[in-house]
Amino acid sequence: MHTYKIKNNRLGHIIILVAVLFLMGVTFWAFFLKEEPVEFKGGGIIIALIIGGIGGVVLFMALRAIILNPDVLVINEKGFEYNPGGISSGFMEWTNVAEIKFTEVRTQQGQLPGPIWEKVLAIKFKDPSIYTHQYNPLLRGLMHINKNMYDADMFFRLSSFGNKVDEVHTLMMKYWEASKTLA
Repeated sequence: MHTYKIKNNRLGHIIILVAVLFLMGVTFWAFFLKEEPVEFKGGGIIIALIIGGIGGVVLFMALRAIILNPDVLVINEKGFEYNPGGISSGFMEWTNVAEIKFTEVRTQQGQLPGPIWEKVLAIKFKDPSIYTHQYNPLLRGLMHINKNMYDADMFFRLSSFGNKVDEVHTLMMKYWEASKTLA
């Protein structure tokens, strides 16, 4: 069985790691190393704890992604698994796929003012409950809203695939079409 994999881009995680280390370093300097450090009272303690706590979690996640370098996408004849940012969809079988299409969704992108339209690869399942039961229970409501707005259950950011978007789409269509003849 041939398995096609796309690995995570380590550069993005390295940039995040450096930025968080810089922010935590500046905070440490301001509270401890400066000639006249910021007073450790009320707001100062809260700021230091927040930056330290959030920074620690982000550092852990970035280091984990850099060291483990997880697959963003795994495709084979049986199905696929999409794992953006370390959050897995679980393994989805082609026999449960009802439709594969490109669509545009409204999304927020960094510093841009307001939402923009982003082209994504969308998957509609025959039985979406298989997918939703594997997904984070806190985000199931958002999934329901997305399903109503875009008539799809799962969305793949094209940026996850780098310059291999056409290759991924062609392979997905090939395996999906092959699964329909077996059913």
